[in-house]
Amino acid sequence: MTTGGWAKPDGELGRYIAEESAKTLNSYREQPKRVAEDANVEDDTAGGGYAHRQLFELIQNSADALSPIGGDRERTDAPLARGEVGRIEVRLTADCLYCADDGEPIDRDGVTALMFSRLSPKRGTHQIGTFGLGFKSVLGVSDAPEFFSRTGSFRFDGVRSRERIRKVVPDAEHCPVLRLPEPIDPAVCRDRDEVLNELMHWAVNVVRLKLKPGAPGDLRRQMRDFPPGFLLFVEHVRTLTLTDDASETSRALALERVGEEYRLADNGKHRPWKRFGRMHRLSPDARADRRPGDDRDEVPIWWAAPLDRLVEPGKFWAFFPTHTPSLVAGILNAPWKTNEDRQNLLPGPYNKELIEAAAAMIAGALPELATKDDPARHLDALPRRREGGDPGQAVLLRNRLFSHLHECEVVPDQDGSLRARQDLSYPPENLVRGGQIDTAPFERWAAHPGRPSNWLHHKALRRNRLAAIDRLFHPGGEPPKWSPSGAPKATIAEWLEALVKAGEPSDAVEASKAAVQVAALIPDEIRKNADPGEIVLTAAGALRKPDPQSVFLPEEEEVALSGNGHGDDPESESYVHPALVSDRDTLSALKKLEFKPPSPESSFRSVAKRVLNGGSSQEANDALHEKFWVLSRKLEVEDALSVIQEFKDWEGRKIWPTALRVRTLAGNWRFLHSVLLPGDIVPGDGSRDGSATVDTHFHEPDDELLRKLGVTEAPHENRDLSMEPRFGSYRDSCRDRFREQDGLPHTPDRRYLDFESSRGAVPLGVLTSLSDEGRALHTDALLNLDTCYESWTMRHTGTNRGAYPRMPCESLTIHMLREHGRIRTSGGIVPLSDALGPDPKSPDALHALLTHSKADKLKAAFDLAEPTPEFFGEGDPIPLTDVWPGLKQYLPKRRRTCRLVRCERILVVGQSRKCIFHAPDIYLADAVGDDEQHELRLVADELELELNHHQIIAILQRRTPQEIEERRTAVR
Repeated sequence: MTTGGWAKPDGELGRYIAEESAKTLNSYREQPKRVAEDANVEDDTAGGGYAHRQLFELIQNSADALSPIGGDRERTDAPLARGEVGRIEVRLTADCLYCADDGEPIDRDGVTALMFSRLSPKRGTHQIGTFGLGFKSVLGVSDAPEFFSRTGSFRFDGVRSRERIRKVVPDAEHCPVLRLPEPIDPAVCRDRDEVLNELMHWAVNVVRLKLKPGAPGDLRRQMRDFPPGFLLFVEHVRTLTLTDDASETSRALALERVGEEYRLADNGKHRPWKRFGRMHRLSPDARADRRPGDDRDEVPIWWAAPLDRLVEPGKFWAFFPTHTPSLVAGILNAPWKTNEDRQNLLPGPYNKELIEAAAAMIAGALPELATKDDPARHLDALPRRREGGDPGQAVLLRNRLFSHLHECEVVPDQDGSLRARQDLSYPPENLVRGGQIDTAPFERWAAHPGRPSNWLHHKALRRNRLAAIDRLFHPGGEPPKWSPSGAPKATIAEWLEALVKAGEPSDAVEASKAAVQVAALIPDEIRKNADPGEIVLTAAGALRKPDPQSVFLPEEEEVALSGNGHGDDPESESYVHPALVSDRDTLSALKKLEFKPPSPESSFRSVAKRVLNGGSSQEANDALHEKFWVLSRKLEVEDALSVIQEFKDWEGRKIWPTALRVRTLAGNWRFLHSVLLPGDIVPGDGSRDGSATVDTHFHEPDDELLRKLGVTEAPHENRDLSMEPRFGSYRDSCRDRFREQDGLPHTPDRRYLDFESSRGAVPLGVLTSLSDEGRALHTDALLNLDTCYESWTMRHTGTNRGAYPRMPCESLTIHMLREHGRIRTSGGIVPLSDALGPDPKSPDALHALLTHSKADKLKAAFDLAEPTPEFFGEGDPIPLTDVWPGLKQYLPKRRRTCRLVRCERILVVGQSRKCIFHAPDIYLADAVGDDEQHELRLVADELELELNHHQIIAILQRRTPQEIEERRTAVR
């Protein structure tokens, strides 16, 4: 019979309860020792591992009541079915604890499970409870637990049980409580209890525990600490309410599925979760290790990941938390084999196999935790590195999980796609090492649209995520001590250059902007000790390192005039591209990197480097040379010279003589060795040799510097000729002659052959660029310098130098004069080479050399031939001082014995001569006539006497009338 839907004590279940209790009493009568045994079991359960789990066990039983055996709700991946969920409510008052649900009412099997310890009907099912021990934990807080169900209600009462047992076992001292239930009338109870009455209006089952003194405090803690995650594995439970009437507090727990996520609410505060599950078929070894009586071949495994707390290591759950940490984020729930109080996992094949299956499931599910906004979020869920004290189950799970992930696509690239660990590049070690990672550089790097995709996503740049990635590079997640650990990290240069190398040339400006801004965001202490790579786009379109000593900010007016920066100014290589400077953020970054407009010295050094290292190449063009001279004027001459002298070739020689150019009067730019300042050799009006004459209008401010660089109006002596353009080829020819000598012990290495001295008269290169007039003047100036005639010597400079002889060589000056010198003669200007050899092409040129003030040196230097004159119709020789007594005072002593010989004709190398000195006499052709003044002048010139007109007249006037008459007679 029922009352308001609740069965009376005399109902079917009530009669069953009475019969079972009677049977129990009969068993005690037959086996009195069972009384103490059953009491001890209850004491062990209530006071052991279940001592503070009353709430867990009550809610677990309610959840099982809400879960029909079989059907889709058993499946680990079954969707939440709103129509099949239920309600559980727990109420705590000053005297009682209530737990109500609207699940299936209790039946005979349920009563049996409550009465006995190991006769639970849930063995082999997917319901939560299995041992049948959990309900006995209520004895820790109550001596009189009551169970109200619409099929029948009953009470366990410690006092009443003792009375009944002692009737059959009089000497029983310690009696069990939960073995002798008695049917009760629910109507009577509800009339006396407002809370019970309220619950029975909607509930199907209600447990009421009349509490022992002090019990509410522990139960209140259990209500406060109850884990909401329990609902993730009992989707059939719609709501779970925990109310404390005494403190007027309540917790309302609820689960809602939204798309692929679960929203777990605790008093309205929602937290997102994802849940994954699978059914695992047990192997024979695992089945053999099951709990006795468990005949399941398939068991469910769930992994629930808290999306907002993935960094927190989780635990193994057996529907409620165990004490065994899993170290994987969230809850790893399964029917683990635990000790009886379900607090700790036991070792054995069963649990090992479930852990291995769980690792495979987690590895496959892990990428589903990633999102578009945070493609690296799933890495938070991975377990930390191994530490001492980690339980074996956690170690096994971690090793198996990382073994599965070792080759999986699990690491996010810049596009948010997951790739295998070895397919990505990783950011610099020194940017992700140490304390807090500064994400600003990485975020700016990733913000560039042209960034390469095959780099680690910046969302992965957190300590725990990077550590997890490092562990992915080792199959078990733990690197051996002798092996480098972790992902291979790029250098800062590789990382920054990846931005500027990834895109198309048209993206160079934006790529450089991004790279420069990223570089500026790198902490100073790291950036200043690192190579940043070539990331700064110059105005010439090249990429340079961010070196403020060699690349500069242009002045504002230069930015405005420079357009896109790809003009013809060669120096644009040393200036930041104007598009970078005109961008406010990039300019700020450049300034942080200490870029600034160049100082006068920096500007000049930068141009000098281009000019002097460029040599004669197109890179060092006219505009660059002009800029060189303009910038040099901003420095003191000595400072400019010091910069110029810094640059040397691979042999350590100065570069500027053969690299630096000046503007000429003709408007072109010529090398220093090809020009002269205006003077006696080249005129300043440009009427001749304009292309070899320095434009002193443009170079007026440069006069002092030019002279220090060796540019002069005329040759200078005792200078180093190794800087002359023809020096190298001349030395090579001398080396060849040295090696061809007879009697050498071995053929010497050319590298060890060099001149003892290379000094002489300069400049020589200009001989190739002057006109014949200019060359004649320059040749004459060179021939007047004694240094010109000093011979050189080539010797072997190696360790065995004593085995080789020294070889005399003519100086480079003589060599150049042979090839390019010019001589002025009465017949015009001819090559100096026309005066050389045994049969000179130009006797006049030879004569000019032989009558030169340096004739003796010239003869030795050029091996000049002394021609023999031919005389026809010679007269008697007359002492010269007899012919012109007044000439004596002008003659050097060695010439005072000289005689005058008159001839009809004089030929030298087939050419007529009017007068010639042929030691010891001087010959004068009759063809001169009777112009005695002219005759005297010819003789004076031949003897190199510098007589002016007045001196000649004075010599002639000193003669007597008789002498004059004799002279006339002799002439006739």
